[in-house]
Amino acid sequence: MSGSLPTSPGFSSINTRVKHYNMFSESLNGRIQVRSLASSRREFTLVFPPMNKSEFEPIYEFIDSQNGMLDTFTIDIPDPTTPGNNETVTVRLASDVQEFDVGNDFLYSFEIDVIEVI
Repeated sequence: MSGSLPTSPGFSSINTRVKHYNMFSESLNGRIQVRSLASSRREFTLVFPPMNKSEFEPIYEFIDSQNGMLDTFTIDIPDPTTPGNNETVTVRLASDVQEFDVGNDFLYSFEIDVIEVI
């Protein structure tokens, strides 16, 4: 593990997805059989507010130091079961490619996709 995602500025929103792993087969007559692999994981999209360069650089340097999907790190996210609390989750980047936009006003727009490591 290589640390924790910088908390300043924090992300403005988080999108959570739960992915269940199932296998299915479909016969010629249309019957579908589904088998559970008894596994699931959470995936998150962290959306950051528009940032100036000095706010953006620490976050980008941290993400760049993760070597794509290789390293894991922790993030603090709102706990969906207990309002007002946070939970610490170990994650890795969902892709080796990270993109950001720089607008005409020189504000950086940035979001990252991460996968929970169980």
